[in-house]
Amino acid sequence: MKKLIQKVCFAIMLVMLSLTVCTSAFAESMDDVLKDCKLDRNRWKVVEWFKAEQFVRFYDSTSVTVTGPGRFDAVIYDYYYGNNTCISDCKLQGKKHYHSEKWGFNTTKSAGTLRSMVTKDLDENVVSSYDIPSNMQIESELNKKSFEAKTMQKIKASLKDDKKFTAEPKATSVNKDPAPQPKITGLVPMPMAIGASDGEWTYMGRYIAPSNFSSPLEWQTRMTQYTGSSEANNLYDAYFYHSHYGDGDGQGCPKGNIGAYKCVLKFVPLDRNGRPEKISGGPHGTYLLSMTGATKGVFAAIITRVRVFDSVTHQQLINTTDEIKINKSGKNGYTDADYYLMKVRHNAPYYKAMQMTGCHYAWQIRAS
Repeated sequence: MKKLIQKVCFAIMLVMLSLTVCTSAFAESMDDVLKDCKLDRNRWKVVEWFKAEQFVRFYDSTSVTVTGPGRFDAVIYDYYYGNNTCISDCKLQGKKHYHSEKWGFNTTKSAGTLRSMVTKDLDENVVSSYDIPSNMQIESELNKKSFEAKTMQKIKASLKDDKKFTAEPKATSVNKDPAPQPKITGLVPMPMAIGASDGEWTYMGRYIAPSNFSSPLEWQTRMTQYTGSSEANNLYDAYFYHSHYGDGDGQGCPKGNIGAYKCVLKFVPLDRNGRPEKISGGPHGTYLLSMTGATKGVFAAIITRVRVFDSVTHQQLINTTDEIKINKSGKNGYTDADYYLMKVRHNAPYYKAMQMTGCHYAWQIRAS
């Protein structure tokens, strides 16, 4: 009797195991996953099925454009088919939909440049879109294990017979030691007039930064415009980007007395004579601070994002949205800030940018 029970139990386990395998195989069928996907498979080529994230990545074979040896542009689509697997602020969270992005890829440097982002429903109706301003399209090195790196390699394989893509890059002249420059006394002239534009960036002038600070917010708030003519340390050329419309970095103005003023500040490090530094490494990099501010008792502002780019290679070194770290208070009696808010000082670049854009009621702001 005991042996009979053991055989029955073993048979039941085999049946359950068989059912589990069959069910798993059915659930992981590509055809089943894509049964509601309406993309033309002759045009849209599968890059990879990312099962854990519950999306299938495609690239548009008609969009692939070779822009030079080892370089191409392409449009990619991510088809999300699962529940609650998309980014947290997606308007179609939990529904089957598409995320589309346009990229520029540089296979020689294993780098990519994101140009635009679009969210579409299952019928490809646009729900949201964002074209990244040209001044903020910065080429960044791709992690070899990232979705984008895998996408780049997949498309690269399809271009093996493209002569323009496989051509050898033009030889560049051998780097030579630069000729010694005559010693400069004092500061070189500013690169342009204050208020002039360099693409979408508006020049704010030359600023001097504190040598000691506890956070990027304290650093920015304690900057002052440098109007002297003598050599100095910690000098920066300051620029800002702002658009009255939109909801991206640097986009948005108060309407009436409601809303927030947003801008992106850019700081280019200078040597003691006011010339752009050509030193590779984090402390010497170009800083981009995405900022927003509004009235909350007093007018206050926070940094929402910090990016740092190498002064020589222009590769992105830092990209953080950790607001506690980038806005935190310092020590030694530094009491005019908490972890999220700081009063805007009149000399701070953010306050000056707000004045220069002339947004509604910006001139009426009073700060300590």
